[in-house]
Amino acid sequence: KIYANEKSLNNQCEKGYKKFISKAREKNILIENTKDSKLIKDIGTEIFQSIDKYYLNINETNPVNNFNWEFALLDEKNRDGELIKNAWCMPGGKVAFFTGILPIAKNDDGIASIMGHEIAHAFARHGVESLTRYSAIQLGTIAISQNEKTSNILNKTYNLLGSNRSIYNDIINYGVLLPFSRTMESEADYMGLTFMNLAGFNMQESYKVWERMQKENKAGNQNEFTSSHPSPDNRIKKINGWLNEVILNYPPII
Repeated sequence: KIYANEKSLNNQCEKGYKKFISKAREKNILIENTKDSKLIKDIGTEIFQSIDKYYLNINETNPVNNFNWEFALLDEKNRDGELIKNAWCMPGGKVAFFTGILPIAKNDDGIASIMGHEIAHAFARHGVESLTRYSAIQLGTIAISQNEKTSNILNKTYNLLGSNRSIYNDIINYGVLLPFSRTMESEADYMGLTFMNLAGFNMQESYKVWERMQKENKAGNQNEFTSSHPSPDNRIKKINGWLNEVILNYPPII
């Protein structure tokens, strides 16, 4: 489903992403012009281009053809001084990968697995769905759909149940940082598999990534990525059960 206010919402998220990247550069945690940063961008580009080709092949319009995809690699530590192990994607296709998750990804296929999952969240509009669920979309962003020129709406606050809330902060919290529902996560897992397979990556690595994440957590190492996701055991079972179906229905794009 494409929401009526999506264009303006994505524009505002793009501005927020640019501010985020600018601050990351100032803090010297933005990784640029390195082998790893290029790899993140290349794999993300391969995946979203394969989605374009898929829809072209079936003579349909890509529902995210207006997304301005961007990919960034950041080297940031949490409050405990450990490298952040996470990845996320904002509405409109703004992706952030953190260096701490690269050893868990381990290789190109592992990165593609995580990348496909995050791209799927944006593709399926999960951020907007989450905002709708928490009523912020109804209370705050109606104005965006009514006035395309409203450029600062997300910096404003509104009152919900006696609490002053920031519209932009709610987008970040409910659309990026806080857990999506189990249904959304399962949908992103499935769609992520199809996207990485369309791009020619090895889907077998996807469940191996979750095995490594599971081992990391059992070792007592905090993993921000899995903190907002359901049990790795369940995901591994589901992913293995989907492999043959995805291979049959979504073969690699040539």
